Amino acid sequence: METIIMNMRWAGYLLIAIGLINWRYQNSFEKGAPIWIFGLLLIAGTFVPAVAKRLTSKFGIAVVALAVAALLVVAFAA
Repeated sequence: METIIMNMRWAGYLLIAIGLINWRYQNSFEKGAPIWIFGLLLIAGTFVPAVAKRLTSKFGIAVVALAVAALLVVAFAA
């Protein structure tokens, strides 16, 4: 469980960095903000025990993985 939480935190840090880079270089809040906001929410969620328990379920892992992958595609396709 702890490894999954750490991986989710790293994914959150990745989304924050990519979101801020997109925001800076594309000069568009609409393109960068959803990426780094989801990253912040993901990191915050891993520190709340009730949310972390939901995130570490099989369904939670799948949802987070799909959301992170979709946001990365949006970041690099925009």
